[in-house]
Parts: sequence; structure tokens; C-alpha cells
Amino acid sequence: MKRFFKAITDLSLFQQLSVIFFTFGFSLLIFFSVYLRGNINNFVDNQVINILTISQNRVISIVESQSSIGRNVGADAQVMHFVFNRDMLQLSVYEGTFSKEFIDEVQQLGSTIEDMEIKGMIVIQNQSYYYLGSRIDNNRRIVSLLTATYGLQMEGALSANISNTTAVAIMLVFLRVMIWTFTIITPLQQIRDYINKARRGEAATLKINRRDEIGELARELVSLQDELKHQEETKEEMVHNISHDLKTPIATIKSYAESIKDGIYPYDTLEKSVDVIIDNANRLEQKVYSLLFLNRLDYMMEQEQETDKTTDMKATVETVLLSLKMIRPDVSIDCTLENCTFRGDEESWRIVVENLIDNALRYARSNITITLKSNELSISNDGPAISEERMARLFKPFEKGTKGKFGLGLSICNKVCIAYGYNIDAENLEKGVVFRISDKKKPKKESKLSKLINDAKSIESKDRL
Repeated sequence: MKRFFKAITDLSLFQQLSVIFFTFGFSLLIFFSVYLRGNINNFVDNQVINILTISQNRVISIVESQSSIGRNVGADAQVMHFVFNRDMLQLSVYEGTFSKEFIDEVQQLGSTIEDMEIKGMIVIQNQSYYYLGSRIDNNRRIVSLLTATYGLQMEGALSANISNTTAVAIMLVFLRVMIWTFTIITPLQQIRDYINKARRGEAATLKINRRDEIGELARELVSLQDELKHQEETKEEMVHNISHDLKTPIATIKSYAESIKDGIYPYDTLEKSVDVIIDNANRLEQKVYSLLFLNRLDYMMEQEQETDKTTDMKATVETVLLSLKMIRPDVSIDCTLENCTFRGDEESWRIVVENLIDNALRYARSNITITLKSNELSISNDGPAISEERMARLFKPFEKGTKGKFGLGLSICNKVCIAYGYNIDAENLEKGVVFRISDKKKPKKESKLSKLINDAKSIESKDRL
């Protein structure tokens, strides 16, 4: 069965559609030949019996109204009626002249009529007939016959009408489905050509004016291509800038070291010159560390997703503040920190907090506010707002900041938060910007009514004490 479905899915859409219609047509043929054919036969039989019943009732009313029983009354031309007395002696024949052998067969059939009517098919002299036998009164019986040819003609006409109607309906449906299929195949081929050109690095355009899932897919592919192109351009620019950033401290370290070796102190004294070397070495180390950390972060976070580790965020924030707050002594830092633990490794969260506070210090004018409460950390500053365009790309790697510098810090923060099941987002305030980290799995907030009830219970319990 798996091989069969695999063989079907390996076909093109047009071939799959052909297989579906072939299967549908074959199933319809079986349906016609078995189920519908039997129902048509039953329907025709019932209709013929109804015709016999109507014609027979008309003859019975004529017979009952006649003073002379033997007179021919001109009933339905296609129906033959035979009236017998109780002793099965023929009284009247309506419509037609028949041989004695034929009459004897009909008399024998009429002899079986009791209180209930009889009906069915009978073969007389190699000819099939529908029959209906009824009792007129205590002394008379009637047998009505109609040739089976009439039923066959009705059955053929009915079958032909149903077959023709079904064939026309199937052809219309098939034509409509074929048109619909080509409307799917054509844009899919355009999407395939677009992907092939994009893979080869050729200029490619994709315009599919549809509002269904295919149109959505096409727009997402174009958006993805634009995003990949943007990231590629950004990476190239990032590499250029990083190489420049790395070249500057390396050149400084090299030139200062060569000057000191020659007995020249570029920055007044030996101690100050060495401090410049150390400062540039630290800058170089920090840049290299960030690049290496981002490079191995995906693997680290994959390993940490199922971790049981937790981090005391209050202690982590306080530790980071001790090392960073002297970077800008002119900026005041307001803290509201509650005891709170986050899922994940302490070192990873320390890097996140360092990056967010360092970012806030870089852009703040005079104030930073840090708030830590259950399952949420927010760090805001009173610096300039972030543009909508940059806000959409804020946590992507290799993005350039408002001061023209490339940074990896926010991208690292985003990856760590996602790995541990947290959300990180940024929002422009009336004055400044706030970054929030919140737990995706945090419980729903207590409703105002529930909070009022719980507060009332708490006050009541205190009063009792």
C-alpha cells in the first residue's frame, strides 16, 4: 500500500488528476452496473404495476356499471384484461383476440386469486408479461396483462437519460477541474523557475496575483528572498566593518609595541602606553568573544533547551550593575528588583542582562529603569525612539544600530530567550525605549474580580486574627 501511494505521489498533478478521474469513472461504472441497475429494474417494475392497477381499476368500474357483461368497452390499448366468474368460465375479454391455449394459461393464473391481489411476471407461449389479478366481487375475478417489452422500453429510456445526464455532468466537472488544475500548475511552475533562478544567483521576479495559499506562498518566497539578500548584504558589510574594527586595535597594539621595543613611549610614559595596548587588547578580545559566542550559540542553546538549571535573576542583575554602572556615572539607574528565578544557565542570562544594560547605557540621556518581577524583566532608557523599520529587524544578527555600529548583542539575547522559552520585545515609550523579557509559559493574570475577592478574604482573615 505504501508503494502504491508513493507511486501516485511521484506523478505530476495532471497525471494524478487523470488517475483520480479514471478511478472515479470505473467506480461509477460499477455503481451503474450493480446498484443503480437493480434500482432501475425495481422502479420500472413498480411503475408497470401502477399502470396495470390504474387501467384495471378503470375496467372494474366499467364492468360494474355495465348491464351486459360480455360487451367490449375499449380499455387501454396496451393492457389486456380478462374477467372470469367464480367457476373460472370466461365472461369477457377486453382488448384483443387470443388463442384457447393463451386463455387457459390466464384462467389458471386467475384461479389463484383469493381475497388478496396477485402480481408479478409470467411467461405465456414464450412471451413475458406483467400481470395483476384482483377480485371484483364475490362472483368475478379480473386478470390484467402487459407485455414485458413495455417495461424494457421504459427501462432503456430511463437508463439512457440517466447515463447521458451523468456523462454530461462528469464532462463538465472534468473540464472545470482541468481548468482549475492548470491554474494551480502554472503558478507552481513560476515558483519553481523563480527558485531555480534565485539558486543560481540570477535576477528573478515573481508576480502571482492570487489571494489563496499559492499567492501567500509566492509572497512569502519573495519576502524570504528579499530577507536573505538583505542579510547577505548586511553580512558583507558586517565583515568589512568587523575587519576594520579588528584592524584598528591590532594596528594600535602593533605600533605601540614596536615603539616601546625601540624605547619610545607613544603615550607619555611606559605605563600609559602599556595601558593603551591593554585597552585595545580588551576591545579586540570582546569583539572576538562575541563573534565566537554567536557562532556556537545555536548548538549551546539546543543542548540547554531541556536543562533543569535555574538562575537567580535578582542576583544576576545586581552583579552586572556592579560591573557596568561606572561606564556612565552621569546616568542614574533606578531599580525595582523582586526575588525571581528564570529557567536556564546563569552565564547565558548574565550575557543577556549585560547586553541589554550596556545597550541602555549607550543610548540613555540621563536615566535607566530596571524592573524585575515574577517571570518578567524590563529595562528602559530615556534615549531616542527606534524607527519602525529598524524595530522589525532589531533582533536579527548583523543589524546596524542608529550610530552606525554593527552589533550582535540583541541577536544573542533573542536566541537565549527563545531557547529557554521566553519572549523578548522592544517598545517605544513616550520618552525612551523599553526592552521586556517575559515567560511564554507564565500563568494567566488573575482577573480583577478574583483579585478583589482574594483581597477581601485576606482582610477578613487578618481581622479575625
